[in-house]
Amino acid sequence: MIPFLERELDVYHMEIISPDLGPEQAPDGGASAAPPVNALLEQLARSLEQHGVAYCQWKGHWSAHRWATGHGDVDLLVDHKALATFRRLAEELGFKLAHPPAGHEIPGIETYFGHDPQINRLLHLHVHYRLLLGDYWKPVYRLPIEHHLLRRTVQGSVFRIPNPTDQYLVFVLRMMLRQVGRPLLSAQTVWTSGIRIQLAALEAASDRRELARVLREHLRPVDLPFFERCVRSLEGGCGLVERAILPWQLHRSLRALARPTPAMALIPAAVEKIFPASVAHKLCERRMRLAGGGLVLALGGREGAGKSTCARALAGWLAPAFPTMRADLGKAPRSLLTLIAGGALKLQHWVDRQLSRPSRPNSATELLRHVGTARDRFLLYQKVRRFAVSGGIAVCEHYPVFQNRQLVGLCIPELLPANPGRLANLLRQAEASYYDRILLPDASVVLRLDPELAVLRKPEKPVEGVQARGRIIWETDWSASGAYLVDASRPLEEVIGRLKAIVWSLL
Repeated sequence: MIPFLERELDVYHMEIISPDLGPEQAPDGGASAAPPVNALLEQLARSLEQHGVAYCQWKGHWSAHRWATGHGDVDLLVDHKALATFRRLAEELGFKLAHPPAGHEIPGIETYFGHDPQINRLLHLHVHYRLLLGDYWKPVYRLPIEHHLLRRTVQGSVFRIPNPTDQYLVFVLRMMLRQVGRPLLSAQTVWTSGIRIQLAALEAASDRRELARVLREHLRPVDLPFFERCVRSLEGGCGLVERAILPWQLHRSLRALARPTPAMALIPAAVEKIFPASVAHKLCERRMRLAGGGLVLALGGREGAGKSTCARALAGWLAPAFPTMRADLGKAPRSLLTLIAGGALKLQHWVDRQLSRPSRPNSATELLRHVGTARDRFLLYQKVRRFAVSGGIAVCEHYPVFQNRQLVGLCIPELLPANPGRLANLLRQAEASYYDRILLPDASVVLRLDPELAVLRKPEKPVEGVQARGRIIWETDWSASGAYLVDASRPLEEVIGRLKAIVWSLL
């Protein structure tokens, strides 16, 4: 199947799983499926209610199992007059404003992300201050019925929602306008099967007279007979030609309310719709950038503290929403200079063994290798910084700071005598210059672990080495560094939860 058509069918079929038509029961008489408990979203709903903000969750009522667990978007319509109040309440609850990539912006819509410790994914809010239908690569239609919808909302399972008639109206128009510019979808009957259960439920719960009045008072270009033709098309009750023409007729009726497609949006849209998702993701970045900018996070700790495991967990948690990278400055990719110096050093050691002479730890080859290592770390540091400046989040291990210089830092000074030669002194200065240009990270988190416990967690490594390296972190005074200290002796799940809370507060 064509990649973009396959993805569209998945989207439509995901909308039929858990109906929620309001505080009453579903049309078939059974209780509507309740979403999983989500403390943060419930707090948001209570806060909006307490402060008198007119709002509703205008779509997604059948996907509560997804948006309540961070696997989908929560789409809210908020009264434009309450814009400042909503922003303030969202910030108080820890939601972060994010911006879409260039060309994906739609004026009147804001995106927020929130962290709820109860779930493993970030919560995603799409906040509409105008009722807008469409996508960044297609015409975007504004339905000027926001005040009408917000005056007639009813309480849903978590948020307030439009009454069934208004839900029915918006749903039909949204499904029809989705087909504009997609003749393949218009000619298909398969995709409509994914929405017919919801369509039938909404139609049964709506009031035809009320629907006619709403169209007459707020959307005069769309009369009731034409609306019912659209419904028959979605139900598969009309011919192929009419099914292909109706979306365009609806578009012409609403073209005064439409924003044309920006030219700069067509190229990324073409890539996303033509190529498979795995390829399109690499060619076009669709993840958001936080309004507060990027972050360089240094995650410190020694063997047994779970540093690498925590870094993977943090990166995996953030990556679906934001550009994220992991970088281990202690194991920076080796450049050609470092590889040549390392190869020469191995050759030198082999010759020394063959001639039965002691190795020279301060040889020019050894010192050159340390310079190459410092340079490699500096080059990776530059990549990390540029990534953060572009709005990305970099989680770094073995980041060179003053407190851990014994572990990740200068090596040449310890190898040189009191009066080194000119070449050795030049190499010492070269190594120092690279580390001097590595600025402090934006934030540091240190996983502290008792050296004795580290030995138990790393039985495969020499005891003395693990204890010595662990003692450096354990005994260092981090109070002046501003680093966040986390007790790594706690269960891993608890440690990761604490790290997520810290990182989210920093973004």
